[in-house]
Parts: sequence; C-alpha cells; structure tokens
Amino acid sequence: MYSQAKNVQIVTALLKEHGINQMVVSPGGTNAPFVKGIQDDPFFTLYSVVDERSALYFAIGIYLATGKPVAMCCTSAQATRNYVPGLTEAFYKHVPILAITFSKHPQYTGQDYMQAPNQTSLPVDSVRKSFSLPYVSNEHDRLHCERLVNEAILELTHIVPAPVQLNVPMLDNELGLYTEDSLPSIKVIKRFSKNDVSAVNLDGKKVLIVVGENCGYDDNAIKLFAQKNNAAIYVNQLSNMRNVYTVEGNLILSRMSQEDFDKNLCPDILITIGGQTGDYPLYHKLAETKCEYEHWRISAGGEIVDTYDHLTKVFECAQDDFFNNVNGTCANNGYLMTWKSYTDNYNTSIDLPLSNALAAQQLCDNIPENSYVNFAILNSLRVWNLFHLKNRVKCFCNVGAFGIDGGMSTFFGQSVVTDELCYMVIGDLAFLYDMNSLSIRHIKNNVRIILVNNNGGMEFKYGCDAQKKNSIDRYIAAANHFSNADGWAMSNGFKYIPVKTKEDFLANVNILNKSSDAPILMEIFTDDEKENIAYTSIMRANDYRTFADKVANRLKSKLKKII
Repeated sequence: MYSQAKNVQIVTALLKEHGINQMVVSPGGTNAPFVKGIQDDPFFTLYSVVDERSALYFAIGIYLATGKPVAMCCTSAQATRNYVPGLTEAFYKHVPILAITFSKHPQYTGQDYMQAPNQTSLPVDSVRKSFSLPYVSNEHDRLHCERLVNEAILELTHIVPAPVQLNVPMLDNELGLYTEDSLPSIKVIKRFSKNDVSAVNLDGKKVLIVVGENCGYDDNAIKLFAQKNNAAIYVNQLSNMRNVYTVEGNLILSRMSQEDFDKNLCPDILITIGGQTGDYPLYHKLAETKCEYEHWRISAGGEIVDTYDHLTKVFECAQDDFFNNVNGTCANNGYLMTWKSYTDNYNTSIDLPLSNALAAQQLCDNIPENSYVNFAILNSLRVWNLFHLKNRVKCFCNVGAFGIDGGMSTFFGQSVVTDELCYMVIGDLAFLYDMNSLSIRHIKNNVRIILVNNNGGMEFKYGCDAQKKNSIDRYIAAANHFSNADGWAMSNGFKYIPVKTKEDFLANVNILNKSSDAPILMEIFTDDEKENIAYTSIMRANDYRTFADKVANRLKSKLKKII
C-alpha cells in the first residue's frame, strides 16, 4: 500500500521510471509514509542504516561498487543535518546521491511546532541543488511537483555527477494513511544528447516548432527540417524568423476557441527553441489543451523548461545538431497547410483610430530592411504581434524577466553600435520608468521613439466599462502620472513630434523612416477608448472560422430557435 500523500506517490513513481532502485533508509516518523510504500514494492532494494551520518557514507560505497545513482531518505527534525558530512564527501567526489529529506508542512517552519526546522538550508558545497516540493493540494501543485522531481533526478547525472536534495513536506495527519494500491500515471522527463537524435522518429506526427526570442541564430537547418517533416514553425515578432514554413499565429489564436484549436491545430510533437515568446494566446492554447502531445525542448544547456506542462524530452545539444540529424520524414502532409489556411488570410487593413495599433498598421510594411525594433512590456508587444513585418527587421523586447523597466536603456545600447534605423515602441508608463536614459550622451541620430501616451497602463483596461476603468485608473493602471515628453526630449537634443489626431500621424509617419540630423521622438496622444476600439476592431475583422463553419453555425442557431 502507498501513502495517500500525492507528493510521496509522485516521488515513488518517478524513482521507478528513472530506474533508481537502491535505497538507504534511516528510521523516523515523517518519512514513514514513503518508506512503507517502497518497502512493499519489489522494485526497490532497501538498506536500513540508523545513523544518518553513517547512512550517507554507506550510500557512497554502494555507488562506488555499482556506478549507479543511489537514493536515501530520512525523517524531519535534525536528521537532515546529519547528512551534511557525507554529502560534502559526495559533492567533492562527484557521487550522484539523491537525499530525500522529509519536513513538516511549510506552515509550521519556525513556528515552535514539533520537528519543524528549515530542512533546505544545506551548505553550498554539500549538494549541487536543493529542491523543495509543494504539498500537493490542487492540479497546479501536482504539475509543479512532477516537474521538480524529474528535474532533481536528472540533475544527479547532468554533465558531472553530484548529490542533490529533494525535500518532501508532510502533514502529520497523513502519516498513517496508506490508501493506494497502485501509483498514479506520471509524466516522465528525460534528457538526451546529440548522439540520440538520429533515433528520433517523427513518422506520421503533426510537428509544431515554436521559436521564442531569437538573439542571433539563422534558420537554415530549421527550414530543411520543416521541409522534410512538413512541420509548421510558429513565430512572432521576437522570433526574428520568417520563411515559407513559418506561421504568425498570435492573432488567430487570440480569436480561436480552445475546442477548435484542439481539433485543428494542436500538434502531436511540440519542439521549442529560443527564449520566451511573450505570447499569451499561444501559451493558453498549449497549456490548457485536452490533447495529449509531447513537448521536446532543444537547449545547449539542457535546462528543464516545462512552459506548457507537457515536457517529456530535453535534447542537450545545439539546435543545428538536432535539426540536421533527425531521420525519417513526417507523413502528415496537411498540418502545415492547415496552419497556413488560418494565418495567410489576416485582415489588418481596416480603419483604425489613433492608437498603438494604427502605428503598427502603418509602419509594419514600411520599416526599412535591417532595422531594429524594440517593444516595451506589455501592450506594445501584444499589439504589434497582431501584424506582419514584411521586411527583414530584427525585433527585441525585455522578455527575460518580463518587467516594465529598462526597455529604452536596452534599446539605446543596441542603437549606438549600428548605423541602421532603430525603433522603440513604448507606452507612457514604461517611458516614465526609464526616461533618464534619454540623457545618455552616446545616443545617435538613428533613434526613433514612438511613445504611445494613452494615460496609464492600457494592459489593465481592455474591455472595461467606464466605471471599472475609472477604478483601475486610480492605482492599478496609474493614470495621470505623465503629461508629455516634449520638454525632456528636446532638452536632450531630440526632434519632438507631437501627434494628437489620426491625420497628424498619417502626415508625419514617414518621417520616422527617413534619415535625420537628430534622434526623433514621436508622441502619440490617445486614450484607452481608442486603444480598446482599435484592438477590438482587429479581433472582429479576423474571424478564424471558414465560410462552411459560419454557415453550419447559422443553421445550428436557427434550428435551436425552431426547437
């Protein structure tokens, strides 16, 4: 019988999936639910060593004889501290020992509760990493727990073997509850090298490659892979990749229901490369799908990045090593064409009010090739991802930590080392955060700042009625902090262009694409109502459904009314 504690079940199941069966056990109460399960499971070979200090050295001896990772477990209180001498020896000897420690629920740490000291404060040279599991009480906890246990086990032998701590919190009222006859089905994550790539088989699979922030690699190998495997390459502005196999799906996914995504576009294999996408519609569709797909991550560092809770394989190799060495061809010829049938028919040539969207609409086709475009978090990135940049331009955004500050400073650093035109699209709050950077003395005449002054954080106000908007403006969106940038911009040598009407903008927009004897700051004065109208208009103009779907839905509606 196994414990009813979900985190204990997950640890036990993943030890089995990863083939770790040698277990050194020290007695105790808090670890009893785990020990009860493994002692009754014939997969495990258990050794009982009472003194935890001796137990760790005993485990080192097992590894030296077998060459395989060893697991061990102890109870709460000071038992974990007794592991430290042996863990230190294992650390410097490069021995992969998984020290499974048990603690009371975090609620009790430092609260004068019995046996509840901090169990994860081990010396830096005793374990490579320390993982502390959540107490599993909902689906998010379960997914988090599965990922952490996989990551802890994989870390044992990553590059150079080393000991790792895995701490498991328990509630005392669960210590004697053994209710499960079997272990749950668990997602297993495994790490592979470039030598394993040739064994990959994609025959018959729908393959979607998602390209996150791309700071410099080319697409030759990916294009050949997509051609051979009929794969779709999902990109947005930050992917800096456009070819015949790419699909810019942000707009269509913003409109599409989860049910229709699952039916028509969900892949069998998702391959991710690069950094963050900053793409919320994509995230929600892949994370919330009911489809069973595999996520493969290609990363030279072999990091466990399980963005969509479907990660099963990490290929620790260069991207070209993966894409050039996969054998076989994908028989699913229709998957790329299905994506294209949705994404090749966008309609963004519609009448828009003065807004960030209007700026994107008018500039996307006209920004010169080889220019640089930077976006602020988050509204500017969100809006510009709805449009196609037809010329080869390089796009960037501070999506590493995904914070509002530093966007212009990053942009200026980029602009001083190139003679190409450099554009910054930024809202008033993000500008206010980083406005000191306008005084950097190295700023060149290739700088073009498009400041969208919509009086506060527009991101918080989409779809709000007047009453709710007024409430949000007070503190959440921080309205009325910033009036205009003219004095500061001109005092720092910028050519300042104020835009207060759509006609003003259309009359001046081409100035941004021409050479200038000074850096340019164009300030667009708009408001949340115009921004909301513009965004909503684009959504409504891009109904993803086919004509047949629309007719079928109309018939269904009529039938419902008749019934």
